Amino acid sequence: MMIDLHSHILHGLDDGPETIDESIQMCLMSYRDGVSTIVATPHTLNGEYQNDRSTILAKVKELNDAIKKFGVKSSEFGVNPSTRLPSELSPLSFELKMDPMTDFRILPGADVHFSNEILLKLDKGEVTTVGDGKKFLILEFPFHTIPFRAEDVLFQLIAKGIVPIISHPERNLEITRRPARYYEMIRMGCFGQMTAMSLTGGFGAKIKGFSEKLLKKRLIHFIASDAHNVNGRPPGLTHALREAEKIVGREEAQKMVNEYPRAILEGRKPNVPEPIAI
Repeated sequence: MMIDLHSHILHGLDDGPETIDESIQMCLMSYRDGVSTIVATPHTLNGEYQNDRSTILAKVKELNDAIKKFGVKSSEFGVNPSTRLPSELSPLSFELKMDPMTDFRILPGADVHFSNEILLKLDKGEVTTVGDGKKFLILEFPFHTIPFRAEDVLFQLIAKGIVPIISHPERNLEITRRPARYYEMIRMGCFGQMTAMSLTGGFGAKIKGFSEKLLKKRLIHFIASDAHNVNGRPPGLTHALREAEKIVGREEAQKMVNEYPRAILEGRKPNVPEPIAI
């Protein structure tokens, strides 16, 4: 079973699902795709969404509790699978598929907007680490750039015992222009997480090509869905996994959705290949 390290699965917190019904539908889609664990990563500190640790923990508990009840009787949440789920899922298959989800779980996390004040925010409990383990932190740079001397903040995080995981570097314009800067961040000790749709062409041919280049250079360590909803940005890792297998081989690609994220959730640094200069 796979681990999805980055998903906007929690309803009502950011630009992810608006209702708990849709959150549950996304869980079902992930489960059918072979995912057993999802780290919920709502946008945090990006100027629009704050989502402190206590808020995220409460929402994660709510969704986990809902999944347990929902697997017994779908009508408890007012979901009509024949109309609200993708057409290939019948009401019968919907209920049956949800029943075995005893090991399916949602863990807390956040997609944290990069800031020079991250360390202060961490100390105040305003930022949620991956799995709430206080060892790994998913960081999102602004789309168009990387802030001046961002490396200083990354170094301070690592020195504090918190390893940054840079989310979707393949979609950052500064990294596409100056990939060597990102390479140095990986050499420093950061990890890289790619969005599945980047690799399957969902964001266009240019991003797909750059994604393949980063994989070849061993600069990506996790493939995650970065799912936001049922339709436009749905869950799913398998398609991207097959694309990654063509580039880095089946064994290494599988590690990006299983062994490496599992190590993160257990508080261990995964043993990843050495990066190649870009």
